[in-house]
Amino acid sequence: MNPHTLLRAPLCLCVIFLSALTSLAAGAELGAMRTLTVAECLRRVAEQSPELKSGMYKTEALERRAKQAARPVNPRLETEIENAAGSGANEGLTAAETTVSFSQEIELGRKRRYRTALADLETAASRVEQRVRLSALLYDARCAVLTVLAAQEKTRLAVDALALARETESVAEVLEQAGKATALETERARAETSKAEMTLEDRKAEQRDAVRDLAQCWGETEPSFDAVDGPFDEEPSPRLPLDELLVRAASGPEWLSAEAQLRAFEARVDVERAARVPNLTLSAGVRRFEEGDDFGFVAGAGIDLPIYTRNGDGVRAAEADAEAVRLETVAVRLKREGRIRQLAARMDTLAAKKTRLKATVIPIAEHALSLVREAHKQGKAGYLDVLEARRTLVAERLQNIETATDYRRLDIELGRLTNTLSDPL
Repeated sequence: MNPHTLLRAPLCLCVIFLSALTSLAAGAELGAMRTLTVAECLRRVAEQSPELKSGMYKTEALERRAKQAARPVNPRLETEIENAAGSGANEGLTAAETTVSFSQEIELGRKRRYRTALADLETAASRVEQRVRLSALLYDARCAVLTVLAAQEKTRLAVDALALARETESVAEVLEQAGKATALETERARAETSKAEMTLEDRKAEQRDAVRDLAQCWGETEPSFDAVDGPFDEEPSPRLPLDELLVRAASGPEWLSAEAQLRAFEARVDVERAARVPNLTLSAGVRRFEEGDDFGFVAGAGIDLPIYTRNGDGVRAAEADAEAVRLETVAVRLKREGRIRQLAARMDTLAAKKTRLKATVIPIAEHALSLVREAHKQGKAGYLDVLEARRTLVAERLQNIETATDYRRLDIELGRLTNTLSDPL
């Protein structure tokens, strides 16, 4: 029998054993991990985020203020004593006059109506702002989930790269023993295996950091999970036409919040205009005369005289604030529309790149590595050829992970801007 055939048989068994051992170890490690689904992560954000709870209390405070704004001014009960504790005829209480009166301030200019309308609009704006806050937190959580999924893919890639490095090292050792390779190649192979092991540890550390950042999205300082169970490089659903995306963007929570804020500022103008009308105070009471033990009725009316101010500056200030908010809203809308167009164009470029990587670049690199590995086992190719082919494949797979990550991150941002993300609740 050919001695080379005898040599290749145990070599192949050794390589198969090492590859199987590495895969089993990686599978056992992944199986022991505590995992969360993507939906569970988003649900935790919606239910446990301290920022959302804070927003709920802010909305409740505004609701209470709206109820308070709708109540009229309290009446006033007043007691007054005149001509008491003086001198002469007014000594002591003999000539005192005691008046007990009841007064009520009447708000004119529909102040309470405008004040109540403003408070209701501020409450409505706070409710919409709570939706904006939830949308922003879910966006951050989705991005954090994507970071974890990408880190997991990079960890799996590092596991595969380590298995290839160990296989190449085993082949180099066998070839060296057979006198078909030098000790230098074996040492290089061992060095590459050590580098692959360090890369794997770095990837695991990155994954732990990504998990910790995700847990902080719902206020968890010590993560109760190790990984996220969800698809990473799935085929995206067909994107809606650009015109429809722009229409949907107008119904998003950020845009609705801007409109609610504008309505509240416009309502402040009405409040300031109503403040130009002075209020009327009516009073009625009873006066008692100590000297003759007689009684008499008193009545009165009072109103502020708008001599020094009629709140003109307050009205103009409110109008300026409302105009500023209106222009800011227009600027935000234009900026959002430009960003949506930019995202759509960038996503088309990334989708084409990802398709080319999957359909052409990575299969060619895999085939090249397969050929050079087989040639290396037969002693027809050097270690450097295997190293170069392996590095090329790992680099292309890593580029595919990063391209898919960039695409999905842009897709998440586009979904938030166009109000097309699914609700986790």
